[in-house]
Amino acid sequence: MATTVSFTFPNCARPSSQRVEALLSGCAHYFKSDLPLFISGYNELCREELKGGRILEICCGAGELAAGMARIFPKTEVIALDCYPEAGGALKEAVAKDGLQNAHYLCGDALRLTQFADATFDLVYGQATLHHLAHQCGVLRDELARVLKPGGRLMFLFEPLGHNPVWAMIRAWRISRREMGDESNLFVSQLEYIARPFSSCQVQPFNLFGYPFKFLSRLGGFPIFSLIHRTDTWLMKRSLRLARMAANFNVVFTK
Repeated sequence: MATTVSFTFPNCARPSSQRVEALLSGCAHYFKSDLPLFISGYNELCREELKGGRILEICCGAGELAAGMARIFPKTEVIALDCYPEAGGALKEAVAKDGLQNAHYLCGDALRLTQFADATFDLVYGQATLHHLAHQCGVLRDELARVLKPGGRLMFLFEPLGHNPVWAMIRAWRISRREMGDESNLFVSQLEYIARPFSSCQVQPFNLFGYPFKFLSRLGGFPIFSLIHRTDTWLMKRSLRLARMAANFNVVFTK
């Protein structure tokens, strides 16, 4: 029986704890208008205690978020993985300067996690990651489901949803202009496909009419973007068709 993809709408875009506040430096290089999305995603990352467990971040980039996770979960092993040997700079610096003993960088392929046994991780996540790997959803799904423990969570934060033709057209133009060959819009059907080996799949949609305000981020502060987020959420709660028209989303799969 196929796992149903459900839409959820976080009521509050405020950090749920000091742990979440400590993670916000991991999204400082993104548009300020996307802060409600990251806060909601980080609230979910910190929802469980994860004492003594293991966390894997795939396609970690510089590793700022992985370093933050290692700091707030000091009894949990955090592995940051990327396919480039020169990646993970921020995490490597944090390990060297701050003495983080529970985190390290690993150069590897997110589609071939042969160095990890089955049921290894309590949490696997990627930030702005899934749309780079969408051309191999089946391989990615099977490998990440394999390394997750029963009851473990797979999360993707800040992903592009492609059902809105206007937002999809703008994004496709930007991808083409920058010659980003591995980027693509994502669709609910792909999330349904990934969700098959999981017990649940929850999608948090963002940026319905607020998407154009990304380009005004330098002119506005969090109160304005919070108001836009609340307005978007109010509309999307009343129509799942509108929810599918959002520009971005977080998604949580539970094994």
